[in-house]
Amino acid sequence: MKRFVVVEASPFPDVLRARCADTSFGVRLSPASRVHGASVIDEHFVVDVDACRDGRLLDCADVLQGSRARPVADALRRLTDLTSAHPARGIAAIPLAGAGRTSGWAVAGGSDRAVVLVPGGPDPASGARSLLPSCLHAWLVAGRSLREWPYARDALSG
Repeated sequence: MKRFVVVEASPFPDVLRARCADTSFGVRLSPASRVHGASVIDEHFVVDVDACRDGRLLDCADVLQGSRARPVADALRRLTDLTSAHPARGIAAIPLAGAGRTSGWAVAGGSDRAVVLVPGGPDPASGARSLLPSCLHAWLVAGRSLREWPYARDALSG
């Protein structure tokens, strides 16, 4: 899977909306977390690291995103491998498995090289919910840190 994604602020300033082809996904932010500025915040290229074997695509992707859910420890090791092999990418995101279902994302990126866990139920098989990492990339482009994402927990503190 590879795709071009656009993330924009909705008419309601506390919502980020990512869209790709005919799929979209919105994330509600608190008023204190709003992203101010232009309506289109970010446009970027996403590559599925579990399906793509073309190193050139992996090297030019803005978002490296897994499609196979993994336990937290495995996801964090995979992020380390991805960020070492492709240091120029914007973010890397791996879906987390827990109790037989997807339980969120492990995400690495930003100028501070933050590694965070974003709990919740974004199912990587769901086209809409798999756009959450794109919202996180837009958050970084808007000058924020992954640690500032309202739903993130620092991966090191668990």
